[in-house]
Amino acid sequence: MLRSKCWSFVVLGVALFAASAPISRRDAVDYYDPRTLSGSLLNRSGSGGEPLNVIISGKSTPEVLTPAGFLDYARAVGMSEECLGLHHGTKQLANLGDGNGWVEEREVLREHFFLPFFGTCLETMVGGNHLRVFRQDGPKANSGALFLAVSQEMDLSSHHMIIPNGYDIGRDRFVQRAVGTKAYYDKTYETTLQNITGMLPSGNRGVNHRIAQDGVIKLLTVTMKK
Repeated sequence: MLRSKCWSFVVLGVALFAASAPISRRDAVDYYDPRTLSGSLLNRSGSGGEPLNVIISGKSTPEVLTPAGFLDYARAVGMSEECLGLHHGTKQLANLGDGNGWVEEREVLREHFFLPFFGTCLETMVGGNHLRVFRQDGPKANSGALFLAVSQEMDLSSHHMIIPNGYDIGRDRFVQRAVGTKAYYDKTYETTLQNITGMLPSGNRGVNHRIAQDGVIKLLTVTMKK
């Protein structure tokens, strides 16, 4: 009888501890709508903002959502680090409604033209696709999802201005390369696509360079295959 009561107290104690212990893992959701907690689907850039037009789902393989893991995935779809690892220009900010407020981009990646060591240097010179990465991982909305601002830009002599319709073109070009089965060395990825409408208003209001975009966000779920 005494043993039974002691065991009941142990079970109760474990249950109470589990209920009060902080949850460190990310939530099992694709993403949270940043607008719900005063966030925005436009980042801060100059006189306007760039649309966060691609989301890497929080339900993706966890490794893909880390800096090193996402870099490997990006390389599998033709993107990589900036030329010689150097970054010029002011870092942009985004508020993903997760309780972290306005935070700087995690990294900037550029189109890689498959030249050894200097693939993104060519993009810097002649223009092409590039993206900025922001992670939704704050205390109020910890999806772990990556929100990307993807666009296609002009060459260096044009100061990397966004081409006409460059937000939609850059987004679609990135997504076209990503969907399906891709590989980087010994890592293979399967990417599926869903379109999200109604979160990002179409048009050019508040958009950097006053370039209109169609308001569609591409949700990518990336699964590493073993």
